[in-house]
Amino acid sequence: MRAEVHFLYILCCNWAGVHWVVSAEKLRSKLLLPVLALSVLSTWLITVTFQLLLIDIAQTFNVQVGIASMVASVGALSGALFGLLMAVVSVRFNHKLLLLAGLGCTCLAALGFYAAPTFLFILFPNIGVGAGIAIVTAMAYSIVGDQYPLEKRGRAIGVLVAAFTFAYVIGAPCIGAVACITGWQPVMLLLALPFALVSLILSLTVIPKRTSNSFTVKEPFLAGCKQAFSQRSTVAALLVTMLMLCESAIGYYSVTFFRHQFNLSIMDGSYFVLVGNIVGAVGGAVSGLLVNRVGRKRLGTVALVTAGLLTLTFMFMPSVELSWGLGVLRFWFSTMAFTAGGALIIEQIPKFRSTMNSLNAAFMNFGMLLASIVAGLLLDVSGFQAVGVTLGALGIVGAAVWVWLVKEPVP
Repeated sequence: MRAEVHFLYILCCNWAGVHWVVSAEKLRSKLLLPVLALSVLSTWLITVTFQLLLIDIAQTFNVQVGIASMVASVGALSGALFGLLMAVVSVRFNHKLLLLAGLGCTCLAALGFYAAPTFLFILFPNIGVGAGIAIVTAMAYSIVGDQYPLEKRGRAIGVLVAAFTFAYVIGAPCIGAVACITGWQPVMLLLALPFALVSLILSLTVIPKRTSNSFTVKEPFLAGCKQAFSQRSTVAALLVTMLMLCESAIGYYSVTFFRHQFNLSIMDGSYFVLVGNIVGAVGGAVSGLLVNRVGRKRLGTVALVTAGLLTLTFMFMPSVELSWGLGVLRFWFSTMAFTAGGALIIEQIPKFRSTMNSLNAAFMNFGMLLASIVAGLLLDVSGFQAVGVTLGALGIVGAAVWVWLVKEPVP
C-alpha cells in the first residue's frame, strides 16, 4: 500500500512538473513578440529625444541646428558598420546573444549622453546608438523568421514596425514633460536607460536560448553576403530600404520645422510626434494584416509612392493645420511601406535570413546617414522646404526601383 501511495505521489509530482514546464513555455511563446517589440522600441528612444529637442541641444553647445542635426550621421555610420558586421557573424553566433549585446550598447549610449560635457563628446555615444539600433533590429527580424511560420511573419513584422513608431508615442510626451523641468540630458537617464535595461532583462528571460540557426550546419562567414549581392532582386531591395529611410528621415526634422515655421512650443511639437506616430503604429499593424492578402510588393508600391508625395508637399502648406494634417498622414503610409519592405526582405534568401536582415539594418543606416548629410547641408543654406523636396524625391526613386527590380519570392 505504501509503495502504491509513493508511486502515485511521484506520478503526481512528475505530472505537475511537466504541466508547469509546458505552461511556462506557452507563456514565453506568447511573450516573445512583445519582448522583441519592446527591445526595438527601447533602442529608438535616444533618437526620439534628439528629434524633439534638436533646437535645445544646439543651444546647449552653441552650435547651429544644421550642425547639431548631423550628429545623427555618426550613429548612422556606426549602425551601417555594425549591420555589415552582423551580416557576417550572425550565421555563426546565437541571435539572442547578439540582440542582448545590442541592448547593452544602447544602455552605454544613454549613460554617455547624460554625462556628455561638450558637443564633440556626444559623438561617441552616438556610436552606441547606431550599433544598438542595427543589432537589435536585425536580430529581432531574424528571430521572427526563426520562430514564426510564413503566414504569421507579416503580422509579426507589422508589430515590430509599430513598436518603432511607439517609441515616439511613448517618448514624445514623456520627453517633453521631463525636458521642460530638467533639460534634455536627464531624459537619457530617466527614460532611455530604464527602457533599455528592462528590455535587456526580459530578453534574457523570454527569448529562447536556441534559434533555428543553432541547429543548422555553420556556413562560411561570407556565404550569405555573396549570395545576397549576387542577385539583382536582393540588391535592389536593399537599395529601396536605404531610399525608404531617406524619405522617412523627414520625421527627424518635422518637429524642428513646426517649431521654427509656426513658433510651436516643445509640447506642441511633441503632440505632433505623438499623434503622427499613433497613426503610424496603426498603419504598420494594418499593413501587417494586409501583407498576405494584397501582397508585399503591391502594398509597398502604393505606400512608398504616397509617403514620398506627402513628404514633397507638406512643408509648403500655408497653414499649420494643413501642414500638420498632411505630415501626420505621411506617418501612416511610411510605416505601411516599412512593414511591406521588411516582410519582403525576410523572405528573399530563407537560408541566410539573418544575413539578409543584418544587411537590411546596415542599409537602413546608410539611408539615415545619407539623409542626415544631405539635410544637414541643405538646412542652413536652403531651408526646410529644400530638405522635404530632396528626401521626398529620394522616396519616389525608391518606389521606382521597387517596382522595376524587386521580385516577390513568396506568393
